[in-house]
Amino acid sequence: MGNADDKAELRSFVRLTRSVRSESERLKAEQDFADSLYFLADQFSWRRIAAFIPTATEPPIARGVDDLVRQGVSVVVPVSSADGLLEWVELEPGSIDTTVLDAMKMPVPANGQPVAPGELDAVLVPAAAADRDGNRLGWGKGYYDRFLASVEGSPLIVAVVFGSDLLESVPVESHDAPVGAVMTETEIYFTQ
Repeated sequence: MGNADDKAELRSFVRLTRSVRSESERLKAEQDFADSLYFLADQFSWRRIAAFIPTATEPPIARGVDDLVRQGVSVVVPVSSADGLLEWVELEPGSIDTTVLDAMKMPVPANGQPVAPGELDAVLVPAAAADRDGNRLGWGKGYYDRFLASVEGSPLIVAVVFGSDLLESVPVESHDAPVGAVMTETEIYFTQ
């Protein structure tokens, strides 16, 4: 249904559109994403989730994630290892503000001890794009597809994208893990 060229082309397009997003758009989106995170945490009584610390062009969820930690939700974030697997670190209040780059040049807390993710209520996954059928286009390294294949329990898998990245369809292959919801700055769409 999808191929590597289609995926690469879409990823390039998304990188371009995200790079021209203004600071005022990002600040507005930051509050909107935070509101959506509060809603989901309350609606589903989240106790422990996996999230990610966004890069400068990804959906700005850091403040909302930090607020969840301050409200008592246990949040683990990934650290990319050279072997293609994700290791996890527990966030402490405010630790999302002091980051360093991991092996894949992704932001991670400067301090923190590795932990097992354990049973999760939700997993917030970064994505280049998603569609309303629950398909997610990642960034091509397969870290999250491998992790989602081994996650404990039955967490809600939430692709986090900008509204402009929620498309009619995205190219997928058999190894691409589906999501149960897509969260943008303007809506939460449940796919299952």
